[in-house]
Amino acid sequence: MTPASKFHDRQHSSYRWVILAMVSLSGFVTMGFPIAGLSALFSEIAASLDLDLIQIGVIWGVGMAMGIFTAFIGGSLIDYFGTRRSLVFMCLAAGVFSALRGLAVDFWSLLLFSFLHGALQPILPLNFVKLNREWFASRQLGFAAGVMALGFALGAMLGSRFSATVLSPLLGGWRAVLIVFGLSSMLLAVLWALLHPPVDRKRQSGLHLRLLLSNARRVAGFRELRVIALAVFGAVGLAQGLVGYVPTYLREIGWAAVDADSAIPVFFLASLIGVVPISQLSDRLGDRRLVMTVGTSMMTLGALIMYFASDNYWAVILAMALGGLCFDSFMALMGASITEARGLDMALVGSALGFGGMLQNLGGALLPPLGNTLSVFSLNAPFLLWAACGLFATLALLSYRGGRARSARDSAFDAD
Repeated sequence: MTPASKFHDRQHSSYRWVILAMVSLSGFVTMGFPIAGLSALFSEIAASLDLDLIQIGVIWGVGMAMGIFTAFIGGSLIDYFGTRRSLVFMCLAAGVFSALRGLAVDFWSLLLFSFLHGALQPILPLNFVKLNREWFASRQLGFAAGVMALGFALGAMLGSRFSATVLSPLLGGWRAVLIVFGLSSMLLAVLWALLHPPVDRKRQSGLHLRLLLSNARRVAGFRELRVIALAVFGAVGLAQGLVGYVPTYLREIGWAAVDADSAIPVFFLASLIGVVPISQLSDRLGDRRLVMTVGTSMMTLGALIMYFASDNYWAVILAMALGGLCFDSFMALMGASITEARGLDMALVGSALGFGGMLQNLGGALLPPLGNTLSVFSLNAPFLLWAACGLFATLALLSYRGGRARSARDSAFDAD
């Protein structure tokens, strides 16, 4: 069976909806809920292990920092081993390291287990995006990407709300919660082994540094991929900066803690509401770049409004709603657009996603602290930097004149 006919059969099979349900569930269980849940548990963890704010920041940032170095290698490994074996191994290993964090006795042991977990966690979404591309034709890919992102967004919202207030008291503390996070990921590894159809793979030459470098050169040669990677660098930096800084900023300008903490849920709620319809809109328009450009423009506007909002409650809520409305849909379409890059072979999709993930994690790790340093001049100055990041992302997308996103007839892997 040729690659084109294999993917043609998959994209006509009703089993693709099982795969999409598993992808969305996996985003909820392995990414959204535990990442937001860890943030909610930090005060309890800090009190138990006697951690200061700097140490908490290191633990929080180690995953994204590791993604700078592991995303491309992980994407290449997905191409080499296939999505089935990669998912089973990575869900299992990430689950083990996540659970081990619950056994940490001090900062250094927690850092070690977080380091190991952080090396794998940024790679997991690359599997999900590649699976969507294998099982869905371009005419449905935006919708599939939106449903996948819905799992992430719903997990983040519920994880931030219930991890510390419900799960920790119910299970007996933060250690048990982190262990349950790990066990859930391990259970997903079993489900993927059972539900992902076995794949006949031709014998490949050994994986070595020369192959990784060759893949890197090939994917970096696609101008479309470079444009998308630069756009996601700016957009993720903006979003991470807003989400991390806004609660502290609002407290500093005199808001009560309850009011200050109410702003970020608006960001996530808006993103949750918009992710599927906005992503599906790109299918209807046949132009993912246009929808992504509107999204980065909205995020830029949200950051600018925060700069001028001062202590105006409704201006802040508007800024958070505009900033969040398109964020998860932008991330979903970013992955879909990379997999649809003209001339990109399916055998290189993982490497291409890893290339984008490398810039994504670099933006998320570099731009938020860079913006925070501007607060010494003015408390609202960081919002100008992050607005500039959003403008940079918008201009990067506009700079590419490749035309409309690929339609079904343009792809060798799509149905006729």
